[in-house]
Amino acid sequence: MTLKRSRLQAATGLSCAFALLAACATQPEAGSAAASSEVALKVSALTGTCGSVSTNSPLGEIRNFKLVRTGPNDKGQVETQTIAAAFNGSAKSITFSNIDVGSPLQVTLLGYTQDGVVSWFARKSAVTLNKLETQTVDVTLMASEGFTCVGPDAGLSKLVFPVLTPIGADKILITGGFGDATLSGTDLKLSLPQTQAWLFDSAKGTFTDAGQLSSARGAHSAIYLPKSQKILVVGGTTAMTLKADGSTPPSWNVADAVSQRWELCALGANNQLSCSTDQTIQDNVQARVMPNLLLLTADYVVASGGAPWPTVETTNYLSGDLFDPTLVTQVDGGLGGFAKLNNGALKMNGSRAGSAVAQFVTPSSYGTFRYLIWGGNESISAQGVPSAAGKVIDIALESSNLGDVRFDDSYALVGTDGKPTTDYSEANGSLFFPTLSALGPSTLDSGDVVERFAAIGGARYNNGVWAAPSKDDAFLLTVNDAQKTITIQKMPGLSAGVYLHSATSTGGHVVVSGGLTGLKGGGATLTDFAPNAADPFGPLTVGDTPPAAAATFIARGALAATKLSNDCIFLFGGVADFDDLKDHPGGASDVYCPGFLAQ
Repeated sequence: MTLKRSRLQAATGLSCAFALLAACATQPEAGSAAASSEVALKVSALTGTCGSVSTNSPLGEIRNFKLVRTGPNDKGQVETQTIAAAFNGSAKSITFSNIDVGSPLQVTLLGYTQDGVVSWFARKSAVTLNKLETQTVDVTLMASEGFTCVGPDAGLSKLVFPVLTPIGADKILITGGFGDATLSGTDLKLSLPQTQAWLFDSAKGTFTDAGQLSSARGAHSAIYLPKSQKILVVGGTTAMTLKADGSTPPSWNVADAVSQRWELCALGANNQLSCSTDQTIQDNVQARVMPNLLLLTADYVVASGGAPWPTVETTNYLSGDLFDPTLVTQVDGGLGGFAKLNNGALKMNGSRAGSAVAQFVTPSSYGTFRYLIWGGNESISAQGVPSAAGKVIDIALESSNLGDVRFDDSYALVGTDGKPTTDYSEANGSLFFPTLSALGPSTLDSGDVVERFAAIGGARYNNGVWAAPSKDDAFLLTVNDAQKTITIQKMPGLSAGVYLHSATSTGGHVVVSGGLTGLKGGGATLTDFAPNAADPFGPLTVGDTPPAAAATFIARGALAATKLSNDCIFLFGGVADFDDLKDHPGGASDVYCPGFLAQ
């Protein structure tokens, strides 16, 4: 079922719980000796209202359920098992029997309408099924290939440059963003930064007030620290400006940076934030906007990039800043802050304004984290020096020493002909505000293990002029550690260039959500980059037609998006045009479950 939407208020997300009964006693295949168990599903449905269009409970439209169990059996062999169950709409619970045991398992529940269409989707990962035991699993049904609207009960203002921070398995913290725009001469000023925080719990389908940040900010970054279970918030500004005629993207001045350049927050048992900072060590971190935060071992974090654009002062921003979780500070609890580093520590190969970062799936040879950084390099520095070819790409490698990272740009660029090059024209120049998505490792016929990334979109600044985003800026990057190369291949498929968009890797696909097609506006819709069945090592492909849900997507850019634990995508904020911030009819906050997840 596709949920139709208006461009009005994105209203309340309601968790309408119900219980279902559909006993299903599917027999194992003849000759099978697999141990079996039983799954009892407690099911909720995420429903809500989008403008004047209501999202109904699935009770009235589901006629059949299908459970798909994926994972190892009791012999350690990966298998997929599917069991169907009819539903008459009047039962109290749902139980699937004769499910092969194993751990960890992924359990997917699909709800079918009378005409046989998958209209509702739910998924739970890391499930353990033991022999002759009944495992109770809580799942939340969401619209398949459609949008489920969620949001605060009182509605929300339109926001640009908010930040989503996944916390644990099912919770998403939403912080900051700008809520207003005013004309000032020939400039449009983005203002009204937010302190308000919200918490979205995808397992329960609830959206709640989570309290306040210490400082109002937008265009910041935030990251969850798994060891201390705290949230580190870094950077941001109180205002951004762009030319009202749409000839530039939003930019910022260091003078407008948030005075509290970082704060450390804890989420209490009542789901309320408690945030604090140490004012005496604020100068240990640069004023940064949209910085890259690189999580390291034991909750150490490197903050890099986030320099003013398009011309960058390279002296201060050429090094990263280090958050040390053991540093004795004046924050609540007494630990955690940015350390004062020696000159030249954490030196980067470019100042990285508006760059994108993605984590490698495979660790380094030390078993530590590493990251690929794409774009955001200065095309013309404040000293008038053009950036060097190849600086569009960096690899951040954590060493065996706590808090130590080396930025490596020694990998040779390789063109589509398989030969090293220092003049790969499609990779040179500056790409600001692209996205970078990790696709995971692959093993080549040569035996080399490579990692692939999808780099999509961005705006270019060449010869002192901003150019609107180009549909040609979509690339497949293949990193080969054995050969010390990065191969760059063109990916076709964008119908229009985008920047300030979101891209989410899920189910083997990369879903590009919205974005702006021009420097000022022009909201983009959804694009699905799918694996290439004919060439598994080649560029991703895009179908001739967009996803069905694209027709009802509220086109917008400067939004935030993240993958949920059920592989669906949570989208928050954004506008189709920065002029939209001049009024406040309501924003957008929704969940998209791509149809390919149900296949």
